[in-house]
Amino acid sequence: MAPMRIGGLASGMDIDQLVNDLMKAERIPLDKLYQKKQIFEWQRDAYREINKKLADFDQYLFDNFMLSSNFYKKTATSSNEAAVSVKALSSSYDSTNTITVSQLAMAATGVSGEVGNASSATKLSEKGLAAETKITIVALQANGTYKEEEITFSPDDTIADVVKKLNQSSLNINAIFDDSSKKMGISTRATGTLDTIDVDKAEVYVKSATGDDIFATIFGFGTGNDQNGNSGVTSLANGGQNAKFTLNGLEMERQSNTFTINGIEYTVKAVTSTPVTVTSSTDVDGMIAKIEEFVNKYNELIGTLNDKIREKRYRDYPPLTDEQKKEMTEKQIELWEEKAKSGLLRGDSIISNGLSQMRRDLYSRVDGIGENVIDTLSEFGITTTSEISSGGKLVIDYDKLRKALESDPDKVVKTLTQNGAITKDSATGQVTSDTRGIVQRLRDTIKGIITNIEKKAGKPTYTENQYSIGLQLRDVENQISDFQRRLQDIESRYWRQFTAMEQAIQRANQQSMFLMGQFGGGM
Repeated sequence: MAPMRIGGLASGMDIDQLVNDLMKAERIPLDKLYQKKQIFEWQRDAYREINKKLADFDQYLFDNFMLSSNFYKKTATSSNEAAVSVKALSSSYDSTNTITVSQLAMAATGVSGEVGNASSATKLSEKGLAAETKITIVALQANGTYKEEEITFSPDDTIADVVKKLNQSSLNINAIFDDSSKKMGISTRATGTLDTIDVDKAEVYVKSATGDDIFATIFGFGTGNDQNGNSGVTSLANGGQNAKFTLNGLEMERQSNTFTINGIEYTVKAVTSTPVTVTSSTDVDGMIAKIEEFVNKYNELIGTLNDKIREKRYRDYPPLTDEQKKEMTEKQIELWEEKAKSGLLRGDSIISNGLSQMRRDLYSRVDGIGENVIDTLSEFGITTTSEISSGGKLVIDYDKLRKALESDPDKVVKTLTQNGAITKDSATGQVTSDTRGIVQRLRDTIKGIITNIEKKAGKPTYTENQYSIGLQLRDVENQISDFQRRLQDIESRYWRQFTAMEQAIQRANQQSMFLMGQFGGGM
């Protein structure tokens, strides 16, 4: 049960205000604990923001450089894009080729006879199918093999159902029915043919039917030869043909109109009467743009990191208490907290050591590429600016970079993107070789920085017990809880003292009134 509080009825004093004023002084250490907690939280958040920027840069490096094909750009041009379009893959090499197209690849096709008095909604029973039938259909696939599937048709199926079952089968064929002409068309989804002998093979045909072969009896498809040259099967599609062309004097065939030879993807679109010239070369401009993007993103990152460890600390601007915020405008609070948050990572060893390692990563030699070759950034025109205040930002000598890419692009690519490892002397532990490319080195260093920051500042999924600032926060929170209990005891003590004073004054007043009454009565 809470003790009775008497608020100045006898003394006439504002006891509530007196206790509040006394407690303000008592709460000063508590305010400092809250300020300490706020600083830890700001510092934690500042570290996590740094980790986000590091993780973003690491992801950028992975997406753009870890696969050399994402960086090593090739370009290919065709003298006649309307007939032959080309695309250079990373495996292509500088070359000039000529191609003449004599035949385009085509899919096998077939058209049924006219189905009289029918539409897509006509049921097979109306066309004479009396019982369920199972038909095995064989079709040529894109990989050059034949595939078969058994499809069941019932008298209640409509012609539209037949089309749907064919299209949804695993045979990779297309079927349509035209209500106007009352004919069905079937084609393979893949172009080309496997015919190598003088037999007119069907690329899609009926192998067998357990019941009525509706494709012969209802739809009127003609007969042809199966894949083995046997005659008498119902032929649903034939006439597929390969693309035929002459490349650099060599006659070739491909099942598709799109094919890759020596790292160049060709798409033939039309038969040609004159040779088409195809040129493949290194996309130097594209690679320069990629390197320029890398330099800009690296400079942006280390600029942010350097700003954080150099940021001025304003110790005269501690975090505001709730009482102080009540007396300030939102703009004043914003400006104050901007200074209060400044410099929380000033001189931080994790970040400064990480920056130093990143600079070493950039300028150390990449082993395993060869002798007297391009194996450092500076050798292809990337160096640090001469301004000390820039903190190691990179600059590009574009003439030197272009010359390196034109003379030996493979070595530039390896210097940046090569996968490798560190080798150490077993006795001394000294590094004897580092075959990691610069991008891999940077990523390894960044991951190390991220791990060290997580040990100190954690990440959103961590509990306070899993990182050092979290432990400090937990300690401060415990101190706050202890101090709040202490303040409750102090406030109760003040109220007991003032209540006792009020009670004493009340007794004194009663005694005074009694004495005055006694004297007044004796006169």
